[in-house]
Amino acid sequence: MESVAAILYLFAAYILFCKLWPYFLYPNYFLKSKVERYPELVELSSKLRGENPLQTAENAYAYMQRTYTGYTDAFKIRSLLTIFQFRDFSTKNLLNKKQFLWCHTQNRLLKSILVNTGHFKESDVVIKRRLFFIFFIHQWVSLRVDGKEIKIDPHCAIFETR
Repeated sequence: MESVAAILYLFAAYILFCKLWPYFLYPNYFLKSKVERYPELVELSSKLRGENPLQTAENAYAYMQRTYTGYTDAFKIRSLLTIFQFRDFSTKNLLNKKQFLWCHTQNRLLKSILVNTGHFKESDVVIKRRLFFIFFIHQWVSLRVDGKEIKIDPHCAIFETR
């Protein structure tokens, strides 16, 4: 009986900290994240702007992959400790620094880059979410380009055209 209670307690703690907590403490869930515009980000965005929206999306994704790590490093102690960075903070200190970023931070930066290129409006960059099927709650970016949906998930290294 004690082992069942312990399992239920662990399951409840898992749901609380890995599924519900992020909805209230991190951007792009209940907290709406703002698109940032500061000189370094605008300059980077202009460098990533392609000849068309698809090429711009590919360039922004390639930048995210070169610069930031995601899911592959999520369970390292150093990465796990960054989970205590709450609220909608500026990405200015993260720009161009090779490091681990959680999906909500990568999506905030990616959305800001895409909008600052001028190829996308804020409403074009949609944040999608998944509550189950992976250990933590997860989100990614969805775009519509030339009638096709593009799923961009730099945290999990996914760029798919549907």
